[in-house]
Amino acid sequence: MNARIGLGISVVALAAAAASPAAAQGAVTVIGGGLAQACYEAVEYSNVTVPKALEVCTRALETETMRRRDKAATHTNRGILFMRMGNNTRALSDYERGLAMAPDLQETQVNVGAALYNLKRYPEALAALNAGVGSEDPDAKAIAYYNRGLTNEKLGNLQLAYEDFRQALRLKPEFELAATQLERFTVVPAGT
Repeated sequence: MNARIGLGISVVALAAAAASPAAAQGAVTVIGGGLAQACYEAVEYSNVTVPKALEVCTRALETETMRRRDKAATHTNRGILFMRMGNNTRALSDYERGLAMAPDLQETQVNVGAALYNLKRYPEALAALNAGVGSEDPDAKAIAYYNRGLTNEKLGNLQLAYEDFRQALRLKPEFELAATQLERFTVVPAGT
């Protein structure tokens, strides 16, 4: 993983089946010391059980003094853990807390979009993902396009979905989930 000053970003997507679009999960992860570092490692490397990781992240939020941006990222990390448990409502709450502290975390918008998608709140998911595609991180941006493709498909915007999956694959050529989604489409020349 490439490290940035104070903030590292990692994004992972999951799909249930190639024939039907599924949810994606993203992670904005804090790099620091103490419990916030342990929270980051729990999310990034899955080196402890999810309940234990939740405990570590919660303790970090409740007991450590952090810079505002790091606290925002720690809320996002805990949100990822809630998503892994299938609790998208709690995840969304943590993502929104993080964004309230650091509104410029476009990678967190990708997570918001994933949670809203999983909650079948597709128009809201699309709005969040539109912000998420502005991420400077290429992996987060690819996931944002992929998630936006899933969302556009649910909203019946097949042409936009196709274009989003293509853009995700352009940004990350090894992105197998995007390639699998593209295989489901048949391109027909206009006017035929």
